[in-house]
Amino acid sequence: TQLCHQISISVQLPQEKGGLNGKAVYIDTEGTFRWERIEAMAKGAGLESDIAMNNIYYMRAINSDHQMAIVDDLQELITKDPAIKLIIVDSITSHFRAEYPGRENLAVRQQKLNKHLHQLVRLAEMYDIAVII
Repeated sequence: TQLCHQISISVQLPQEKGGLNGKAVYIDTEGTFRWERIEAMAKGAGLESDIAMNNIYYMRAINSDHQMAIVDDLQELITKDPAIKLIIVDSITSHFRAEYPGRENLAVRQQKLNKHLHQLVRLAEMYDIAVII
């Protein structure tokens, strides 16, 4: 999670400082995202904290179907805001493990997770966006 926080700040840096001068989409599945950490990291990177926080689209996924629906809707958001250069899913498997426990659910869980991963790959390829899971 800390690495995901840091990357959501790093993507905003100018290219000469190793960033992409872009924005991030942060999909939080476990409720671990902390704005106060973003603020501190932004200040540490020399960014205006309010601007840095506005450059992160935060979305809380409450279950696996919601998580997948968020990704389905990202194409529209990316089209409206081409500054988006990064999608973070923290963590990708949390809801799938909780909702499909045991060996008897393994096939269904893997099929849904595979579909979700393909959604993310498609966005990465279509829009030349980095995806961190």
